[in-house]
Amino acid sequence: ILVSWNGDHWIFKSSSFHLDLLSFTMPAAQAMPGGDATGPLAILQKFCLTGASSMMAEGFTFPIDITKTRLQLQGQPDFTGTKFSFFGMIGNILKTEGVVGLYAGVTPAVARHIPYTGFRAIGYEYIRAFFCGDKPKDQAPLLAKMAAGMSAGAIGQAIAVPCDLIKVRMQGDGRLVAAGKLDKPRYVGLFDAFAKIKASEGIAGFYAGCAPAIQRAALVNLGELTTYDTAKKNIVTYTGDNLLCHLCSAICSGFVASLCSTPADVAKSRIMAQAKLPDGTYPYSGTLDCWRKVVTNEGPLALYKGFVPGWLRLGPWQLVFWCSYEQLRILTGIGGFK
Repeated sequence: ILVSWNGDHWIFKSSSFHLDLLSFTMPAAQAMPGGDATGPLAILQKFCLTGASSMMAEGFTFPIDITKTRLQLQGQPDFTGTKFSFFGMIGNILKTEGVVGLYAGVTPAVARHIPYTGFRAIGYEYIRAFFCGDKPKDQAPLLAKMAAGMSAGAIGQAIAVPCDLIKVRMQGDGRLVAAGKLDKPRYVGLFDAFAKIKASEGIAGFYAGCAPAIQRAALVNLGELTTYDTAKKNIVTYTGDNLLCHLCSAICSGFVASLCSTPADVAKSRIMAQAKLPDGTYPYSGTLDCWRKVVTNEGPLALYKGFVPGWLRLGPWQLVFWCSYEQLRILTGIGGFK
């Protein structure tokens, strides 16, 4: 038997048979172009890639996220103590809780992104095609991209709300322990949180604050996916579909996403973290009530509390996610996002 490699696949030859055995790597000529991979296997492959990329991005930027959440919780009616700046808050967390305090709630945060980012990043491509109708996707109008971004983000967040709720509560508990309002954090981990919330609040407890969370996700993805898609379409003509293009598109995406979503993020953080007042009521009854009270008590700029750390987080998050996701798509033969 003669065995040879012709550059694309193995060839086995003998006097009685001739067999071409394709390699496990798809030849470049057969690689599927970006966004055109269809079918259950292609969707599963993209889901795995978004999961890996989002976990890397979340782990890298989580200390900024917990700092942003603590800053947003400083203005609550029950807040007592010193109000810190961004760097002051990081220093206070390190002083009172140690390095591990910067990663309180990281497990539910990572778990949340697997279904959330998986659906929104993949769903965007298909929802955009739906809104485009007969037009080619590279000619999708801005309104179609905006509608697709908001829809994909809202549906993805609706799936991931329970993990988001647990993340916010675990991020806020360290502050309450340091202030003497709690003897110890309410939850020791993701599964402990699921069990305790179900026992004390029922299934509905997992969806406390779901409205502002879904609104925020819709606005984040209106800014993120629409901007990334639009920016890349314009930048790629000058740079080609390479790492520089992905970096520039991600920077634009992170800024616009932060600008669109910060007011809803403030409401989401406060509603999810709120505890009952002595009279048995909650400080906020919903997003609009939260915004009204924030503006009345703290001024309109309070709606943008945490904007800088939010941008500092979303910017690097977008860089890590989109650059790794795009490169993984290219390496696996799917092709770049478009």
